[in-house]
Amino acid sequence: MKKKFTFLIIALIAAAAAAAVYYVGFIKSAASAREINVTRKKVVLTSHLSGVAMKAKIVTYKSDNKTLYKTTYYTYGKNPLPMWTEVKYLPENRPVNPAASGNWTVFNKFRDHNSILNLNFPAVSWKYKQYDAISLKGLFPSVDVLGKTRGAVMFTQFVGDSVGVSYYNGIVYIPSNNDMLYAVNAKTGKLIWRATTAGSVMSVPLTVNGVVYITIGNAAFSGANGPFAILTHNLKNIRRGDGYGGVYAFSAYSGKLLWVRFTAGEVMPTALYIDNMLIFANGSGHIYALNAKSGKIIWKKYAGVSSFTSMSSTNYYTMPNKKVIGIIGFTLVKQPFGKIVAFNIKNGKTAWQAVLPKKYKPFNTGMGDVSPAVDQKHNLVIQDTIVNFNRKTRMLNSAIVAIKASTGKVKWVDLLGKGYVPPAFKGGVPVIHDGRIYVGSPVTSKIYAINEFTGKVLWSSKIPTVSVPPKTAGGGRGNPVIYGNKLILAAGAYIFTYNANTGKLLKRYYTGGRFGLVNPVIVGKTVFVSNSYNYTFAIPLKKLL
Repeated sequence: MKKKFTFLIIALIAAAAAAAVYYVGFIKSAASAREINVTRKKVVLTSHLSGVAMKAKIVTYKSDNKTLYKTTYYTYGKNPLPMWTEVKYLPENRPVNPAASGNWTVFNKFRDHNSILNLNFPAVSWKYKQYDAISLKGLFPSVDVLGKTRGAVMFTQFVGDSVGVSYYNGIVYIPSNNDMLYAVNAKTGKLIWRATTAGSVMSVPLTVNGVVYITIGNAAFSGANGPFAILTHNLKNIRRGDGYGGVYAFSAYSGKLLWVRFTAGEVMPTALYIDNMLIFANGSGHIYALNAKSGKIIWKKYAGVSSFTSMSSTNYYTMPNKKVIGIIGFTLVKQPFGKIVAFNIKNGKTAWQAVLPKKYKPFNTGMGDVSPAVDQKHNLVIQDTIVNFNRKTRMLNSAIVAIKASTGKVKWVDLLGKGYVPPAFKGGVPVIHDGRIYVGSPVTSKIYAINEFTGKVLWSSKIPTVSVPPKTAGGGRGNPVIYGNKLILAAGAYIFTYNANTGKLLKRYYTGGRFGLVNPVIVGKTVFVSNSYNYTFAIPLKKLL
């Protein structure tokens, strides 16, 4: 008995030591637990934005030259948080004299999706390994059960990084489907802070005046709000997201929780910040406008029976009369199976709804998957989708459509190629640059250049190493960026560089792992990109040119 008791004491000491090492894992200067001073206190913190009080516990780990703060938030106001928000903050890793970038207010920074920030930022190289990262040379978990295609999709949707990063004043913000948001020093690749959330983070973090905003939600359907709602013709019950959906606001520099707002249905898309509002659509088919300071609902509108959005982020267009309209893509379970909705951002009133001509029938979640690009100068909205599914052959077409932004009138539709249904995200995110649209297709695993005004395909090129469905998940979901006369695209395990004028493949850069619907972000002389294996890379731009 004495030996067992001694063994138990040793085991408990070892467990405590392991826990200490876990929580101070970033404090590398400490040679042993004795060098670390640990303090704990329960506090009530008040958000300087919303004025709402939050019960929390702060644990401070301090060594000679480093400090780690671990703050756990239990409530927001009178409401317990469904999943506690834990923020780990290392102030010593904050940037010094960072390259100021201005606010990031819309998906991929600009309405045309060409995420290039012309800043005085040096060429740096680092690789940040996130929580739950897997080997860049390995297979996805559960491949033996789900297969390579489905295994890759499941990991991307529920663990890996689905979308691209954002940059703000020397910090790279990394959204993860593992219910986390990371803030990393853009020059060093060191973690500044990390926050947990109540759901997958599939949105590009917006950064405005020292605040970072993210939306959360997963891609699943519950039985009652998916198949059963369709079978019973109760289409008002259609709702995507079987977990928590909502919006979080954090301090951009320390990760302090500022407010949270939950919704019925996922909020996978990226919101739009405009006029002190956050505007987004969700899995229940509603469009919300929240007060960006408090998180309170300003207005809420229903997009229509059986409608929902998946990953279609809010874009906007300024009308000739200076009124601003928001623009979002929706999936419908009934005719016409997909639409683009434009609305007055002040009150949610519908400005126009655009549907495809009858000979083009949207399929699956296509219209609600892709974030539309907007060309303010030429009065155009560009959207990609899949159409005309043939039940006998199981094949369909990849399609792209141009819509007049001021009226919703369809200007042209072009079919890009035929193939099998890609799993998960169904289209490619377009980018507009100098009168051309560049877009990939997971149906054909090709990248296309298209005349913006006529829809004529100027060139198409195969994405090397990426096979088409159903053999693989396909590639070309994330939009490329156009740098001079070069097109840079992340797909498969590579970053590819093409001649933007001819489509000729110029270079391939191997990272390992797999890219989802991410886009490269160019900041000065560095490219930042994340992948589905939970890694984020900083790559000198010259290595890709």
